[in-house]
Formats: sequence, C-alpha cells, structure tokens
Amino acid sequence: MRTDAAAGVFVAALAVVLVSLAQDWDVLAVMAGAVMLGTIVATARQRRTGPDPDVTLRPGGEGRPWRRPKD
Repeated sequence: MRTDAAAGVFVAALAVVLVSLAQDWDVLAVMAGAVMLGTIVATARQRRTGPDPDVTLRPGGEGRPWRRPKD
C-alpha cells in the first residue's frame, strides 16, 4: 500500500472513530481503531522491506562518493 493511500485510510478511520465515540458505538470505534493500527503496521513494514540504500549516511569513511582522493 502506498503511503498516500495509507494516510487516506487512516484519516477516514479516524473520522469514523470520532463519530462512533460521539454516538456511543463502541464496537465500530474498536473496528476503526484496528484499521488505523493496520495502516500504521503496513506502512512501517513496507519501509523496512525496501532495498538497501546505495550510500549510507554514517559519519566517517573515506569511501564516500563526494570525497575525492587527495593527490
């Protein structure tokens, strides 16, 4: 799921939670909360399983692409 779609689902579920809590519909609030939790887990998992970066941004190291060897 793309991040934009996940954000839309999250906001829609948040609106359902707010309306259901105002109307005392506890079961609907719990179900919408589960949907919100699922979107967070899905986007976090998607970021972790992506490809490794070509260049890490850790400090130090002479093998950086923007550093040129000193002549």
